[in-house]
Amino acid sequence: MRRSRLRAGLLVVVAFALAGVGYRVWRNVAERTPRSLEELGVEMLPEVAQHIQNFHRVKVKNGRMAWEIKANDARYFEKDNAILVEAPELSIYTASGTLQAWLTGKEGRLVVEGEQKELTSVELTGAVVVWLEDMELRTDLASYDRPRDLITAPGAVTITGRDLDVHAEGMEVDVTPQRIRLLADVHTVLRSHEEPS
Repeated sequence: MRRSRLRAGLLVVVAFALAGVGYRVWRNVAERTPRSLEELGVEMLPEVAQHIQNFHRVKVKNGRMAWEIKANDARYFEKDNAILVEAPELSIYTASGTLQAWLTGKEGRLVVEGEQKELTSVELTGAVVVWLEDMELRTDLASYDRPRDLITAPGAVTITGRDLDVHAEGMEVDVTPQRIRLLADVHTVLRSHEEPS
């Protein structure tokens, strides 16, 4: 009987101790002020509406791909209707679905408009490479105007083809007919396919 009273007393003491700990925890939580967004680190990206890793977007028209964009990282700024991307790759297709041009760079800025967030332009910076069939074009800054289907590069451009090397200042590329206009200071080197004997 003495042992059962001792056990009952011990249970009562443990129950009071647990109730006291629970009350103190509840009071501590209730007295705490909620953390603000600044404290949570959101101040670093104040205008970003979305942040996406492994960004991938495709436009399909008449059952065929019109364009495709991939990037390692993307941040959408709703106020500017712009998406900033890291390591972007832009593929542009013909109406029949054939790859027409491919662009890549270190960073990019995509401008989208309308309710459907339709792509209107892309600006690529840093080690920009443009592939058109068998030609590779390199520059530091290039823009793609989707409605005009036009790629422009205002600075120095190097073009390497199967049988030519070209250096120029400024370039415009009409993507669909794949017509290239070099704007200034053009230097061309033609190469022969014949092997010396």
